[in-house]
Amino acid sequence: MKPSSSPADYRPKNPLVSPRFGDVATFNRLPYLPDLKGKQVDVAILGVPFDGGTSYRPGARFAPRAVREASALNRNFHPTLGVQVYDQLNVVDGGDISVNPLNLQATFKNIEKRVREVHEAGARAILVGGDHSILLPELRAIHEKFGKPILVQFDAHTDTADGAWGEKYHHGTPVRRAIEEGLLSGSDIYQIGIRGPLTAADQEEYCREQKINILDIDAFYDLKKREQFFHLIHSKASKGGKGKRRPVYLTFDVDGVDPAYAPGTGTPVVGGMTSREALESVRKLRGLSICGANVVEISPPYDHAELTSLLGAALVFEFLSLMALE
Repeated sequence: MKPSSSPADYRPKNPLVSPRFGDVATFNRLPYLPDLKGKQVDVAILGVPFDGGTSYRPGARFAPRAVREASALNRNFHPTLGVQVYDQLNVVDGGDISVNPLNLQATFKNIEKRVREVHEAGARAILVGGDHSILLPELRAIHEKFGKPILVQFDAHTDTADGAWGEKYHHGTPVRRAIEEGLLSGSDIYQIGIRGPLTAADQEEYCREQKINILDIDAFYDLKKREQFFHLIHSKASKGGKGKRRPVYLTFDVDGVDPAYAPGTGTPVVGGMTSREALESVRKLRGLSICGANVVEISPPYDHAELTSLLGAALVFEFLSLMALE
């Protein structure tokens, strides 16, 4: 797609004029623009510094700052996909969404409101969390704008739990709550990289009942099954009626990647995909109509050498590249 105004207004800073290690950090060194009204922005990248839904290791509240710093190494052209991103899209750093670290529901309302504002300005949002509980309010805003989307979820966990410690909402429940609220249909959910032991065998029953499509890590490493799974996603996304493609929301929990490659996360599960496999898999979504995306569960206090933050920054650029190709 072509940008809605001159791309010169929304390009990253020139590193030969302003070195990558200088200036105030913004996502991809893009202009900081919290007020999008009348600004003809195509995509706003928003931070969500919230980990109030975390059940194990905290720290995802610090991810937006860490990913901004790591993204200083991002550039403009995607050689594999062959797209000059900022020639096709006007992209800005829209700042952080205001959160209440002690109140999950208040934070949810702020997220939903802010994403709705982005949509009203004619843009799409990419969110950098934060824990995975933020997916639910995002989907509420997405549903209001686009209707029921197809959800493509990279994750070690299905996030279909039914609460914990008497709490209905946390980072393990957003997919179940979204189905209950009518924001998603189970058969429109495609989960990639699921693995690890469960608390009880009946935890899998809900996914089967809702007909959620799962490519677990063993099937992921069966190349034939992997190709078939991505073919199913493309086939489903093309059936929008009247020649239209269905909207696709992309959510990437970094614990879908093996902790050897992404150690900075709240609920690590060994035996996952590599960072290269993660990027290659995202690129297989080329041609889909991406209505929004997020990357979540980066916990900088548990990171090493910025491995996980660098992955998060790379994923944001992959999301932008997919959007630029539409």
